[in-house]
Amino acid sequence: MKRLLAILLGLLACASLVWVAIPVVLIRPFAAQTSTGLEVAYALRSRSGTLTLLLLVAGVAAAAFLWPRLASWKGRVPACVALAALAGCAWLARQNHFEWMFHPLPRLAFIEAGVAKHVADDDLVLGVVSAGEGRAYPVRALAYHHVVNDEIGGEPIVATY
Repeated sequence: MKRLLAILLGLLACASLVWVAIPVVLIRPFAAQTSTGLEVAYALRSRSGTLTLLLLVAGVAAAAFLWPRLASWKGRVPACVALAALAGCAWLARQNHFEWMFHPLPRLAFIEAGVAKHVADDDLVLGVVSAGEGRAYPVRALAYHHVVNDEIGGEPIVATY
């Protein structure tokens, strides 16, 4: 019984890790993606919150039955590692890891083009005009942040590069 519960706990942790890792691997910025890969990734990602929580609950139940049968630290440490992996996957399934890589500019501030000392005349900018109002976003800043949430002419926009 002890061996079966230990195997079950390990399989639950592995299943949770695989379920969370596949979308991370399939949805990669700056790499070629296929429509089938994206479909699989989004299907797994949309169900990962619920599934990883269920796997965590099952893992806690298996560990609770297993714990009294594990007399030494040699058995308890792997059980704790499996539970930590299950809890980590349940947390990670509720995160958007792309937001960790691409931080929107926190505070936008605009100045007249002639006053902008940090933008050289030959620097590339992404220009947007809407309702007679215009903005220029330096590509150098967008290359780091990748996304700018702004409002132009009373309309919200997202500028990306």
